[in-house]
Amino acid sequence: MIYTEDFTLSTLLCDEDDVLTLWGLARLFQDVAGDQSDMFGVGFEGLKPMNKAWVLTHVYYNILQMPTAGERLTLKTWAKHDNGLIAPRDYQLVDSDGNICAASASNWVILDMDKRRVCRLGDIIEKYEKEDCHATDHIKLEKIRMPEGMEVIKHIDVPYSSLDHTRHVNNAEYIKWICDCVPELCQPRSNGRPEIKDFEINYLKETKYSDRNVDVLYTDNNGKKYFQLTNAGGISVNAVMRIG
Repeated sequence: MIYTEDFTLSTLLCDEDDVLTLWGLARLFQDVAGDQSDMFGVGFEGLKPMNKAWVLTHVYYNILQMPTAGERLTLKTWAKHDNGLIAPRDYQLVDSDGNICAASASNWVILDMDKRRVCRLGDIIEKYEKEDCHATDHIKLEKIRMPEGMEVIKHIDVPYSSLDHTRHVNNAEYIKWICDCVPELCQPRSNGRPEIKDFEINYLKETKYSDRNVDVLYTDNNGKKYFQLTNAGGISVNAVMRIG
């Protein structure tokens, strides 16, 4: 089943030029996935009594043309066939003329919040209709191969506002932190600012409000920008970005 929602893009998800940000796109895709899950009774509220929650583990974004504030847009999402533990899900953001603005492929798991273990999907989900179509050429998300020689470029003091209802840093916040570390992305478009073409991020370990030693590591390798976020527990996030 392909689930759709129509909406008007808010300035709250946009940058100073009123263009949708990558972290804003992440928020939109996260929310529409939650809405479809809610429809089947397995969203946040449906899983909460079982002390379980959906957790995003890996996501790839392909950006074609980011829309601007005030545009009428359509979000599309669908679940793909799973392997019993990992639930793949794809997305599209479409403008009023039917043009695809951005597409994404993602992997989710259901986590037992007490045992901190991944649950078998078949024990919880029964009603999802799976689709065979793919929104991107990343049909299967593979582990990001990180280059050597990464250096710390920023320390993060985790703000309370970065937490979501699992009381861990929301997936979109990591993306915001990473984008804020790229000087080229922190200038007006009138100065020739480049655009993000592709972005992939692998969530490995949660970050909490109590974490006080969160660092961002970076290196540029073969025209791609690689990022790694670490905390006291080790590597939290690996990511790679292509701009142009």
